[in-house]
Amino acid sequence: MRSTSALALLMASLAVGALPACSGDGDTGGDPDAGTSPGTDGGTGGTGNGKCPANAIICENFDNGMNGWKTPDEEHNATIEIDGTRPRSGSGALHVVTEAGHDERTGTEEDPQAIAHLRKDIPTFGTALYARAYVYLNRAAPQDVMGTYFILFSPKDGDFGGIELQGIIKGNFALDDWSGIKGTGWNYQDDLTVTTTPNQWNCIEWGVQRATATATTGHAQVWVNGAQAFDFPNVGMRPFSNFAVGYGFVHPHGDSASETWIDDLAVATTRIGCE
Repeated sequence: MRSTSALALLMASLAVGALPACSGDGDTGGDPDAGTSPGTDGGTGGTGNGKCPANAIICENFDNGMNGWKTPDEEHNATIEIDGTRPRSGSGALHVVTEAGHDERTGTEEDPQAIAHLRKDIPTFGTALYARAYVYLNRAAPQDVMGTYFILFSPKDGDFGGIELQGIIKGNFALDDWSGIKGTGWNYQDDLTVTTTPNQWNCIEWGVQRATATATTGHAQVWVNGAQAFDFPNVGMRPFSNFAVGYGFVHPHGDSASETWIDDLAVATTRIGCE
């Protein structure tokens, strides 16, 4: 679960970036009919061609610098920047480097985290939201450590909470749920069939769905290079209004060094697919 200190920092992130970097025809993401019911694949038959769809909330190739992205959370023993060291396409990519040697178990560090993300406000979550990004990891997450890719977050009083897609050992995934909804919590992939591979670009998709725009639980799916890796049940839902992308470890166990690049990010109310 996300640490208390991280929650406090997230509460300080109310003022974050502008709205969509690339938007479609006024789609707000709050249409109660826009999604599919929990338990469905959420778009296997119509995954798109990997390009930003007309209803895109965010289309970002990181070729234009910060482009409205914000870092309201301080960088926790990590650096995050947009540079040209390893773009998948174009001239830029998001580049995250986490420091070695941080270990929350020692109890001696005031801030043992090694993590950094960029954030933007998004239209309030309705019934379905999909994120797609290409991710290049120099290594899989180490044993007993979770590396966070994407975060959906609600900073609203009375609706505070969030969920995040994490990478775990051997290229598997976990879903960290700190929504505060009863009966929900951390959930991990227990099927090794579809995983990420270090030192190459992986197309990672994350789909979050609930049956109605007021449902307090739903489910979340993850795909790698078009193949479904896992479907996380009993995920707590809030009126999420903030999206974060980056990488790093909230609870590192000493082995906290990593280098990650992220490029060709898209967020939409329908599944985007891989190019």
